[in-house]
Amino acid sequence: MRHVLALVGSRGDVQPALAVGLELRRRGHEVVTGVAPNLVPLAERLGLDPVPLGIDSAALLGSDLVRRDMRSPHPVRRVRALRAVAAAGWDELRTGLLALLDDVGRADTVVTGLLGQEVAAAVAERRGLGMAALHYCPVRANRVVSPVSGLRGPGATRAAWALGERVRWDLTRRAENDQRGELGLGRARVHLPTRLRDAGVVEVQAYDPALVPGLADEWGPRRPLTGFLALDDDARARLGEAGSGADLEEGLAAWLDDGDPPVYVGFGSMPVADLLALLAAVDAACAELGVRALVSAGWNDFSAADGGVPGSGVDERRVRVVGAVDHAAVLPRCRAAVHHGGAGTTGAVLRAGLPAVVGWYSADQPMWGDLLRGAGVGVARRASTLTQPGVLAGALAEVLDDATAARAVALGARLVPADRAVAAAADAVSGVFSGALSG
Repeated sequence: MRHVLALVGSRGDVQPALAVGLELRRRGHEVVTGVAPNLVPLAERLGLDPVPLGIDSAALLGSDLVRRDMRSPHPVRRVRALRAVAAAGWDELRTGLLALLDDVGRADTVVTGLLGQEVAAAVAERRGLGMAALHYCPVRANRVVSPVSGLRGPGATRAAWALGERVRWDLTRRAENDQRGELGLGRARVHLPTRLRDAGVVEVQAYDPALVPGLADEWGPRRPLTGFLALDDDARARLGEAGSGADLEEGLAAWLDDGDPPVYVGFGSMPVADLLALLAAVDAACAELGVRALVSAGWNDFSAADGGVPGSGVDERRVRVVGAVDHAAVLPRCRAAVHHGGAGTTGAVLRAGLPAVVGWYSADQPMWGDLLRGAGVGVARRASTLTQPGVLAGALAEVLDDATAARAVALGARLVPADRAVAAAADAVSGVFSGALSG
């Protein structure tokens, strides 16, 4: 089979799907890869010969639209920003995916993530192709996982999801039908989840069933729960990040060995509003609790950040700052994690058996915070509050006790191993139903 990967969004949206692409290729399938332009180098290092697709996700996440307008106190401006972000890059994704399909000739399936799924589904419908989607958190109506923090009960949970789907449809209906019109398709009358369900499209749930007991039974085989997806050792070594394989960034191994296991702090692709304030909060928490911290810059610009940051007052013996790191190599050498609650980081932290403080921004991140809290292995705070006096130290104090650590280790041991999760996702994608989508 020939699978065309249409992957947009941040690294957390793209990298898990690349693991599935590598597994499909290992099995003898043809894999054609399109990724967000800023992630082309990542896919190139994995040997997937990618082409740029859609828009630069780092630029979008750092834009005023995301950092200012989506957080505006004015509801009209906020709704306009939500509508704009929901459909950002759809024109570029449609034209790029069509060109990619023209270049490869014959294709069997389009494989996409959640972002841009409306466009990928319309293109697949227009070309008569099968489709599969990867979801890194629950995003369809169910009675098990609430989309609203504190909401309880299967009936209320289902109703909240139904409301959320209607709101999403209201935000994206015009943009989606504009895309369909450009493709010569009729207007969609119902939202995408219903159309995908009715067409029998496989929506792989790429997270662990241990965190959402009962969800697999409710959804059945068209939404299989595979476990968290991750690259294997060979693929991680190809990326050459700090901590990949047996080698650590120069000086990091010595720092890790020269003291107790640190707390890992990293926010991935999320833009930290005040880097020096965050470092000061981390340093203060470490001093108060008697721990060390390893801070990963992720997509943030910690200029000259080697050890402490000049002018920050951070003690580099307590707090070490590095660039992007290989979670699988570094996290097992830590004792807890502070992170944004992205699905990929959540899975890596859980696999390492660490308790966590989730400093969430938006999207699925509060949900992961709630799920970790419900499992007794984490707490959640809004990311913007972590720089307030005492907040980070207080949150860490809640997860650095022996009982929480023991629960985290036990939960980590129950998770589906990464190789089995990737294999299950590849099984689902390669067996995708090719029925025609319709509006």
